[in-house]
Amino acid sequence: MKQFILILLFSISCSLFAHDHQLQYDSLVEAHFSAAKQLMEKKDYNGAHNEFKELFKLQSTIPDDAAYYYGLNQYYRKNYKLAQQGFEKYMKLRGDKGQYFDSSFFYLAKAQCMEKGYVEEKQECSLCHGTSHSKVKCTKCKGVGKEYCSVCSGSGVVISRNAMGDSYQKCYKCEGTGITLCSVCKGTTFQDGDCPQCKGQGFVLIQKECK
Repeated sequence: MKQFILILLFSISCSLFAHDHQLQYDSLVEAHFSAAKQLMEKKDYNGAHNEFKELFKLQSTIPDDAAYYYGLNQYYRKNYKLAQQGFEKYMKLRGDKGQYFDSSFFYLAKAQCMEKGYVEEKQECSLCHGTSHSKVKCTKCKGVGKEYCSVCSGSGVVISRNAMGDSYQKCYKCEGTGITLCSVCKGTTFQDGDCPQCKGQGFVLIQKECK
């Protein structure tokens, strides 16, 4: 419930961020923001958290940099979801020209990783080497290239039943061998198509520990 209230306060305060750094800020805004940064320098992140809560309660214009420091403080408090909101808000407000853009981008990626417990990276498929297709052992004949005749079921003989009795004839399809070329690979023993390992994407996603 407390986290929900904090998210609500932060969301409301987002509309109050300044876009012009030349603005004069309310003395209480300056006081709470300055206190929060000082507490962060002392690694008192819970104390800074309380200052940010008071800051966001104020009905006054808030410096854009507060979003960055808020995200950073939440990161150190291991509240990675709120940290991401702070960094994303700062990047939205200041764009890539912002003083803390690179740092926000860096910590945003780290917060996303820490929230999931891992980071996913693309790696070239080792089977198709990034081409997205490969020749693999035929799934029908298991790489043999042949299969039992579908007409005679491998017996090599076709049985005809009539009133005069049964008659046996050499199978016309396999010529009495009982074996035919694989209907899928046509005897080549492999299939050429989408790589089964990467499902035709050319890459696989691997999970790595957060650094």
